[in-house]
Amino acid sequence: MQVRFDKQERLYKAIKLVRPIHLNVHRSIERMLEGSGISVAERAVLELLCGGPLTVPEAARRLSMKRQFVLRIVVGLLAKGFLEKQPNPEHRRAYFCAPSAAGRDLFEAIHRRELELLHAVLGDINQTEVVAALRVMTRVATAFEDLARELGAPDTNEGP
Repeated sequence: MQVRFDKQERLYKAIKLVRPIHLNVHRSIERMLEGSGISVAERAVLELLCGGPLTVPEAARRLSMKRQFVLRIVVGLLAKGFLEKQPNPEHRRAYFCAPSAAGRDLFEAIHRRELELLHAVLGDINQTEVVAALRVMTRVATAFEDLARELGAPDTNEGP
């Protein structure tokens, strides 16, 4: 008997895996961060800012988080000495956030440990599989971001 390949059903199954993957990655990172002095949310903001200085609203948009939440994280990272403020010539009050030397060193150490862990648990996945997975996940993320906007989902940068 021939089994029919249903692309939409398989895509649905792949999307259905996102939540448990996210939860388990979050739990794993949380454990890996113990003793580092930062939380999973702080790690996400620090990683983004290691890619280049951003204002809080820009960081919130890129992370799909509420601006107020990102602001609280930034204030905490500033207090811990992992971020620094940089002047924004286009806007006096909306400063740029950038990692300090300590923040960059911390993120690089955390990221190295994460890459070592990925190699240990998923090192058997070949490059072609990784490229295909990344292409599909990027397409799904973009499609649902566009759909949320079309359906009038609340903007993550609006107030409570």
